[in-house]
Amino acid sequence: MVRLIVYNIEYCEGMTGLWWEYLYFWRIFFPPPKLDQEIVEQLKKLKPDILALVEVDTGSFRAKKDEVVFFEQKLGMKSFVEKVKYPIHGWLKLFHHIPILDKQANAIIAKKKLSHVKYHVFHEGTKRLIIEATIHLPKKVTMLLAHLALGGETRVKQIKELIAVVNNIKNPVILMGDFNTFHGEKEIQILLDKTHLHHKFSMDKLSQTLTQPTYHPSRRLDYVLTSKQIKVKKYNVLNYHFSDHLPLLIDFDVKK
Repeated sequence: MVRLIVYNIEYCEGMTGLWWEYLYFWRIFFPPPKLDQEIVEQLKKLKPDILALVEVDTGSFRAKKDEVVFFEQKLGMKSFVEKVKYPIHGWLKLFHHIPILDKQANAIIAKKKLSHVKYHVFHEGTKRLIIEATIHLPKKVTMLLAHLALGGETRVKQIKELIAVVNNIKNPVILMGDFNTFHGEKEIQILLDKTHLHHKFSMDKLSQTLTQPTYHPSRRLDYVLTSKQIKVKKYNVLNYHFSDHLPLLIDFDVKK
């Protein structure tokens, strides 16, 4: 059995989605101290084999350290891949020269070695990066971590590009991340229809499949979609109030 947790940790700024919390703008620069340690202590209880992090700081003055390395070491994991989510071409390459923005990334951390790492870049949007990494469980499984655009029209275009990426992979696939589907899960229906991916939301109680905002979840923005060879045994939304997103926990086996 393999345990995967997918969590948008919002750079450890400690918001739960209440509008007035965003008036605490200083948290962008000075997040609550030791919040990352609090998250680690809760994750230790769950013993994940794979941890996918969205909105993680990889070493700006805000975090004062690479949070990916911190999570890897504290959770006793062996391998990670991290990448700033902004492209290095076009006007967005400027983000790589702006403090804090130049360290805003997504990451996959695992107990087993990650290999065949690739980076796909959407043609549109601000957050354009898709991380691809393969893990042996022992059968090869390819993981894709994405953080889709806030704008609906751009998301539609990104999802179409995701379809091509998924269909070009021969291994069983796990596609995960923050999809920002503010118009509902109907936004990903074309992704389900045109790939071999599916979801297991129904394994959890209906009231617990929503992931954002944390203080009163009213929408599902976060997803784990899997190939048919991935046999999902458990699919839970965790009641963690460290971010404006709730994390997903999935236990699965890989069919031989």
